[in-house]
Amino acid sequence: MKRQLGSTFSSRSKKIACTVSAAALMLGVSSAATVGLHFQDSYCGSPAYTGFLVTLTAFGIESNAWENLYPIQTGYSSCGGPLGYTTNEVIDTDTSTNGLNPLPNGSIMVSWFAPTANYDPFGGYGFAAPNYYHSGGVPGALDVATNPSTGEEQIYSAFLRDGINFGPPGGPNNDQPGYSVDITGLKTLFTNTPFVVELVAAADSMETLTNAYVIDVTNSISNSVSYPSTPPVSDVGDAPWIRGAGGGLSTASGVFSNIDHIRIMSNKPEHGGFKTNGTGFNHAGTISGFMITDKPVVTMSPQSIPLSGPGDTNVLSAYALGVPPLSYQWQLNGQSIPAATTLTYTFPAVLANAGSYTLVVTNLYGAATSKVSIVTVDHLIVSPTATNNIVYDSNPDNPQNDGFNMGATWLASSTAGSVTRTGVMSFAAAETNGISVADNGAFDGPTGTISFWMQSAGTDTSSSGTLGAALFERPVATNAGGGFVLLQLDSGLLEFIGPNYSPEVSPSPTVSDNKWHFVALTFDQTTNGFAQLFIDGSLAATNSNGGTGYTWPSGQALEFGYDSQVYYRPYNGLLNDVRYYSAILSPSEIGSIYSSGALADTADLHLEFEFAAPPGEGVVLSWLEPSVVLQSAPTVAGPWTPATGAISPYTIVPTASQQFFRYNSTNAPQTHISNPYLM
Repeated sequence: MKRQLGSTFSSRSKKIACTVSAAALMLGVSSAATVGLHFQDSYCGSPAYTGFLVTLTAFGIESNAWENLYPIQTGYSSCGGPLGYTTNEVIDTDTSTNGLNPLPNGSIMVSWFAPTANYDPFGGYGFAAPNYYHSGGVPGALDVATNPSTGEEQIYSAFLRDGINFGPPGGPNNDQPGYSVDITGLKTLFTNTPFVVELVAAADSMETLTNAYVIDVTNSISNSVSYPSTPPVSDVGDAPWIRGAGGGLSTASGVFSNIDHIRIMSNKPEHGGFKTNGTGFNHAGTISGFMITDKPVVTMSPQSIPLSGPGDTNVLSAYALGVPPLSYQWQLNGQSIPAATTLTYTFPAVLANAGSYTLVVTNLYGAATSKVSIVTVDHLIVSPTATNNIVYDSNPDNPQNDGFNMGATWLASSTAGSVTRTGVMSFAAAETNGISVADNGAFDGPTGTISFWMQSAGTDTSSSGTLGAALFERPVATNAGGGFVLLQLDSGLLEFIGPNYSPEVSPSPTVSDNKWHFVALTFDQTTNGFAQLFIDGSLAATNSNGGTGYTWPSGQALEFGYDSQVYYRPYNGLLNDVRYYSAILSPSEIGSIYSSGALADTADLHLEFEFAAPPGEGVVLSWLEPSVVLQSAPTVAGPWTPATGAISPYTIVPTASQQFFRYNSTNAPQTHISNPYLM
């Protein structure tokens, strides 16, 4: 058996360890042990840089199982204190002062030498690259002392220097002895079980961390452990090689059986070359703490995956410490996942796979469960709207074209003189007080009729807008005031304005007398077409488009009671039984609607707001990924096109073309790895 520094356990020694483990189980081991040891520094007494008692669970070990060792001076002349420390502390079942916690059994002595110590701002693998700073986000923040977010922050906050990298008395090429840590009495802590060791390191002058040794002193057998995947550092820029603050977690040692004395020491760190020509390197050999255990400990839990999308792949990974053999079982929402029995679990990003993941690790001496990893898979989230803002279309023969109510209020009825209308909407003179109906191809034909009942005491001339009140409008997106609009003038008369139509004012009667009036407007966009305005069943005005024809503003919403461009004033009054026909109704059909409420030509009736009931709760679709395109279609078979104005959250207002919706991701498939720096 080789017994020199850097060698590992032979297969024979491993076999003995496993035999002891099984024997320990047969002897009825009732408890197992885990202990963590954390080095502290004293940085001139500064609370911002002096590190820190462990008050939170760190690396899967509860705070009361961490031993906070004596703080060591930094060695800076301003702080005082000598260079080079040899220190020892006894920890037993009664220890409970000076940062130490009682052991579950036994008594150990920790003796260590270090040139000096220092503070480090590395926060851990879960922080944003490349700085990985504590929760304050900047070096020297007080957050670790006053409000640490993780126990790992507290462990990484201090380290024993390696004697090479920027150690006092200063300069990049010091050559002092590195640290050495001896632990004796381990047979009293692990009375009849083997144990393993894992190291934690941080440094303020590193590119990577060099390997270290965990040595069986009695048998002169060395285990080399490495820090294989330290996160990249942010280069300070004051050395020929990369130099920054960072840290990492080592691999586990081999199994120690029936051993009372171990030693931990770093390999000799090195730096050299030049980053400018690609030859530079900077390996630190520091230590912040270490963990000794027989039972499982999940020292690196899987990080959450906050957002993935359909077509993506998610990879959860973790690292566990404990005497082998270790068994692994991934769980989703507390339920074991079949065949997910390794340290890494890969799965497709589908909704069924979203949820809370944990890894359960077991061995002969116990079990441990990782922190929860929340995996979010983006999808359409369907929820009701917070307010009643959907006005339902009741036309009998054509697809539904609901409206979006922006503040008009519903009344069960309204009586004016001898006329009572049931189910009405009341519009106050406010810019956001109207009903909008999304564009539909049925609204884009060359002919049409708009009809409704109105009751108003007059316009509100103090509201926004240049003139009149917009009873109905289809705007032109690029030309405020240039659309197709029916106005209630301040005089109480009605005026129709349309592209290529001369403005036409009805000479009588006034509609601002606070009585119910029936209004119908027919239009013909074709050459030599004309518009006709009817009030209370009688023709009130006619005008021509001048024989040129025109294309009215198709592709735009229908707006009732307001002008989205705020060129015209909002309506101040009531509306009832609003309709849109895609044909020109005859005078007799208009008269029939006025006298009896007949539906007239239902085949061409594409919209009717009876207001028989208050507007209802709509449905809101929301999603997380900004690149998603929400698509809609008239049938489940398509054709699918981007939904108009669909930005999350999106309120569904059904139209003929928007009856079905789906989530369409435009991202190329991605792989999301929860612990990208895991060994």
